[in-house]
Amino acid sequence: MRFFKDFYYITNFKTFFVTFLALCATYICITYKIHADLPLALVSIAIIFPVVFAINSAYARREQGLVSLAACKGFMYGFYRIAVDHPKDLDPEKALECKKKIIDLFTSLKCFLESDPEESASFAKEVYTNIKVLSLFSKTLLAQGLHGRSVSRMLVFITRFSIAFEEMQMIFHYRTPIGLKAYGKIFLVVFPVLYAPSFALLASNFSGLAVYFSYLIPTLYTIILVSLDNIQTQLENPFDQFGSDDIRVDVDKIDQMLIP
Repeated sequence: MRFFKDFYYITNFKTFFVTFLALCATYICITYKIHADLPLALVSIAIIFPVVFAINSAYARREQGLVSLAACKGFMYGFYRIAVDHPKDLDPEKALECKKKIIDLFTSLKCFLESDPEESASFAKEVYTNIKVLSLFSKTLLAQGLHGRSVSRMLVFITRFSIAFEEMQMIFHYRTPIGLKAYGKIFLVVFPVLYAPSFALLASNFSGLAVYFSYLIPTLYTIILVSLDNIQTQLENPFDQFGSDDIRVDVDKIDQMLIP
């Protein structure tokens, strides 16, 4: 079932549309005997290389997003451990309050990362608000017997969390260059149609019912190319929760991580 689910993510209307165009063009070329032997190297230069380059770029951004999220979790865990373990006379209610504020912070972070980019400003503001709440909370621990140097370390963790959050914002808002994407999408539609004479030439080597086998070549050709483009599109925003490779902020696991 996982295989079919993953295959579903890399197929869409564009897959069937481009395949339909390629098959129609191939049928016309076979019917009217329009044959040509076009170089396949042109496909590599015009489509495969740009798409693979874009996939590598998007994958690198996804990996950076994972690193930044791990940093956010690590810094807040360090913040929590100082708040819970180091004060001399810690009120148990303060420990619960600290945990709740950290959970609120990651909940707002999750909402921001999974929001629409055009409507994300309010969610980002909520993250900043929760960061400020934690910063003010750290000062209240002085009355619980926490040393001033420990409070300073907690503020350092908050600062580093903020930096990691800014890195995730850059990944969230900025994508692969629009020109490169437009270039790839145009040639993705043009080339399967352009290569129809080559598919027709291949069909001329078959006879009888075997001629229909030649339609399998343009079908596979377009499915492979469009699937690569769909993979790149999914990796563009690794936080949108569409696709099996997306980054997920699991608030429940973070809650389990914060052991009193």
